[in-house]
Amino acid sequence: MKATLTLLSLIGLMLFTPGCKSPTKEGDELKTYNLTTLPEVKTVKLSELGFRNIEYIPLETTDSSLIQGKFSPISFYKVLSGDGFFIVRQFTTVLKFKDDGSFIRKIGTVGRGPGEFQVCHDIDVDELGRIYIVDAWKEKFFLYSEKGDLIKIFNSPLERKAVELIYFDGKFLCYNQNNLADIANSFNLIDTNGTVLKSFPNKYPFTKHSSAFGFNHENMFYRFNNKVFTKEVYCDTIFEFENLSFKPHIVIHVGDRLITPEVRSKTDGLGILKKYINPFNLFEFGDFVYYEFQTEMNLFQDNKVYSFIGSKKEDFEVLIDAEKGIENDLDGGLNIIPITIKDESTIIAMVEAMELINYITSDTFISSNPKYLDKKKQLETLTNSLKETDNPILILVSL
Repeated sequence: MKATLTLLSLIGLMLFTPGCKSPTKEGDELKTYNLTTLPEVKTVKLSELGFRNIEYIPLETTDSSLIQGKFSPISFYKVLSGDGFFIVRQFTTVLKFKDDGSFIRKIGTVGRGPGEFQVCHDIDVDELGRIYIVDAWKEKFFLYSEKGDLIKIFNSPLERKAVELIYFDGKFLCYNQNNLADIANSFNLIDTNGTVLKSFPNKYPFTKHSSAFGFNHENMFYRFNNKVFTKEVYCDTIFEFENLSFKPHIVIHVGDRLITPEVRSKTDGLGILKKYINPFNLFEFGDFVYYEFQTEMNLFQDNKVYSFIGSKKEDFEVLIDAEKGIENDLDGGLNIIPITIKDESTIIAMVEAMELINYITSDTFISSNPKYLDKKKQLETLTNSLKETDNPILILVSL
């Protein structure tokens, strides 16, 4: 996998503070995963994680709904799901589909004019299905109806820094990127009019290095069990945001691969990517944590992205090649590369239609998967309907 250095010119297209020391109440034991030494890369099957069902949802292809570029663990895709719909964001393209994959409409207009956003730095939806987009370059939030109509635009109070957000309870928790070492407050809680309700100081200040550098994800937000979680690149701890405070939730201990403020002050971007954790994705499903990251990256070489999957209750941990994904032993189809969750027991993945068609019709599939011959007929029925599509397929895999 070719990985590229993230320079300042790309930061706007990317994606962010609680203290890293994580005291727990007496008698409490915080779940901790030890990745100070990476375990051997292995394969894991969907069934080993408890998955039982798989569903394919082709995304309708029209002139307005075409999704450019191929999905991979390092591509800039974000998928949101709600009551009867999916939203796919890739760079500045935001598309809404019904839950059967039929196209609804494109959300927003890209441009510099009134009512237009330059960059969709981040996107989220509320409980009514309304869509919020933040454009840090224009310092504005855009609110669209569940049908995709622009309702209002309100100013961001965060001075071109708010590039990640998560919506809950009528508010946003926003994270301010700190690639220039000039952030006083890492997190800001704001209302849907742009008013700051509470600010949270940056607890990881560093001195700006001569070369500007930013991560794919300086911070990662996610939801699970109707709760909001966050993890910064400078800390091993995942925190739950509750009652206007950050509560330690899970620790992923990476030892000397952690990017501390001292490392940021003294190390250039390439040096950081060569030795330290560069996170790409983080979420929970069922009883598991899924953490996707890269380490020891070198330019002009194939560099591995890993996914760590750990049980929160049992003694189960595995490190896989993120590009190869989770082995699909439910129907013998292509392996699953998770993107996010639809609900607590369902993960969302994506695959290119032609990749699936070519795989199912290949001699390799027929010869190596005889036990899936009954499933093959179902997959062939699916692929026969895909030969005119240029859009990817969403895959829902459920426990």
